[in-house]
Amino acid sequence: MHYDNPNRLSGVVDSSGVTFYYIDTPREHDSGILAVGHAVNQYMIIPPKARDYTIYSFCPTDCTTLFPQDGIHVFANLLHTHLLGVSITLHHLRASNQCRSGRGIEELKPIDSNPVYDFNFQETVHINEVVIRPGDGIMLTCTYNSENRNTVTLGGESTHEEMCLSFLNYYPRIGMTDCYSLPSSQSFTQFLSRHYNQSKIDSFNGNPSRSNINKIFNNITWTHEETEVLENSLSTGSQYSFCYGPSVAYTDTRQDVPSIGCPYEAPPVMLECPDSVGPTTNPTTDPTTDPTSGAVSLITLSVTVLLFAMIAMILI
Repeated sequence: MHYDNPNRLSGVVDSSGVTFYYIDTPREHDSGILAVGHAVNQYMIIPPKARDYTIYSFCPTDCTTLFPQDGIHVFANLLHTHLLGVSITLHHLRASNQCRSGRGIEELKPIDSNPVYDFNFQETVHINEVVIRPGDGIMLTCTYNSENRNTVTLGGESTHEEMCLSFLNYYPRIGMTDCYSLPSSQSFTQFLSRHYNQSKIDSFNGNPSRSNINKIFNNITWTHEETEVLENSLSTGSQYSFCYGPSVAYTDTRQDVPSIGCPYEAPPVMLECPDSVGPTTNPTTDPTTDPTSGAVSLITLSVTVLLFAMIAMILI
């Protein structure tokens, strides 16, 4: 839990709390929480006026190889962004030689996904248990809508800044608590070279402060094309990734965003018609059950009235 008090109000009282339950018999396993996603810092950049802008982050195989031999069992998860988030998916990746394109990365069924994410309705949800094996990849994609923003939005802890995180509840507990990534400076350089000379790019690399990044990216004229170029640069370029925890030495690596050779294909949804209720009747033998019998009777009556009217006119 964290608090945001931008107006610095005083005297605010919070009634939140935590309840602990104790049992006499120790459990077979202790559970843990593993946070994965984009590192919470100013290198997370969302252009303004974007309808759907996606951030890519991952927990690398260099970190998941530290998992137990039997893997970790994920039983619940919390997806988290701030106000601009509209969709989040936690992907499960595995090296495979069964891909149509040959040996590559196979995307398994997503561990968790919310295509209609709402900041005001966040909760940890129980999921069908998923086993993440040593060497598997974990990738988190977060999509944002910034159409109501006039300036870039950076990653940060404030509610009006952004995050892209997932908190996996799993067992057995291991010493790793965090596994993040962020785009490398080379990925940004590829995009910035469209707008700035080398000295300005060197300024970005040499002074990656929040204020400097804000200034550099807010001086860009953001069009739909420029937004797409930035997204493509960061989603296909290299990233720094790292993991750590109380009993896990800080591990970092640099690699490209995983390229999925076999995307996950959800099985088709089979819709079954409900069984008929009650015996069916033959409308020719029971006209009262025929939904058209009333209309037929009405037509017969109308024709009869018309004939009588014609006969009356002839007689007159």
